[in-house]
Amino acid sequence: MGQQFGEQCRGEIETFYKLRVANAIAQAKQHGGRDVDEATLLRVAHACVEPTRQYHPAGWEELEGIADGANLSPEKILATNGLTDLRDILAWHGDLESFGGCSSVVVGADRNENGHGLCGQTWDLATDNMPYVLVVRRSPSDGPSTRSLTTVGCLSLIGLNERGIAVGTTNIRTKDPRAGVTYLSIIHKVLHCETLEAATAAVVDAPRAGAHYYYLMAKDSRAAAIECSASRAEVHPVRDGVFVHTNHCLVPAHQEIEASTPASSSHARQSRLESLVDEAKTADSPGTIEAAFGDRANGENAISRVDFNGISSNGAVVMEPAAGLFRACHGTPHDAEWLEIPPA
Repeated sequence: MGQQFGEQCRGEIETFYKLRVANAIAQAKQHGGRDVDEATLLRVAHACVEPTRQYHPAGWEELEGIADGANLSPEKILATNGLTDLRDILAWHGDLESFGGCSSVVVGADRNENGHGLCGQTWDLATDNMPYVLVVRRSPSDGPSTRSLTTVGCLSLIGLNERGIAVGTTNIRTKDPRAGVTYLSIIHKVLHCETLEAATAAVVDAPRAGAHYYYLMAKDSRAAAIECSASRAEVHPVRDGVFVHTNHCLVPAHQEIEASTPASSSHARQSRLESLVDEAKTADSPGTIEAAFGDRANGENAISRVDFNGISSNGAVVMEPAAGLFRACHGTPHDAEWLEIPPA
């Protein structure tokens, strides 16, 4: 399956890899004063190979297949998949907002008129990455079929499997990164799970390379909001109400080791998204969340971001696991077309 993906997108994967590496090197110099090169990045990627292989053999085998199909080394594909974590391992300092964004929401079953929970997010990354964003539907022989928004040559990012397990993530940064499993490999394992408990363990028990926030929701609308540093994880169950997370730590213990003070955008998006969903009262629906993700209030600090410091909202997803609903857009949510993606 991975080899087919690699072969089909071979040219785009190589171009995307080069863009990702060039962008990371430029940011390391501009924001952190660090002179790093591709070889250094690949050495860090190599150190993550064995933890990743041991953590989820099926996911590693698929990643190797992508590398083989794309005629690139596994380290290059791993670096493309986990660049955010690898930058943190290299201690590339700078403005957190310059490394991407993302605004996520989990809406409890009590807030939706049909009694179903909802979850989803915007996905913010370098503006020049936008042509390489796509939806991938996978039908593995050893696990549930999946739908996910991701990028060429990469494992799952924001996804829903046929058992009703949904997952997504936002970036945070803490001072404890290490060689380990990067976030797309963690999400890919989550989507191989069939229960919320197994999915939660896949996140909490992972030897994580870096810090991320993960949200999970099951078909019965139970959900978990999990904020992680590389070495710590705190699980917050969500059944009712609304839980929003952007790109700064909310857990006090993680704030103590936060790698940099997040810029105003993260706090502005957090507050605005909370207000928009709260204003909806009890009539939340996929359309309500889609409209919130397309909100352009607050200018540079808007939820739907347009080339702010080289970062744009490259896409967004809304999921309703109880109904098997997966809706996605490619590009800035305020003017992109939302599509309902059927199962594989």
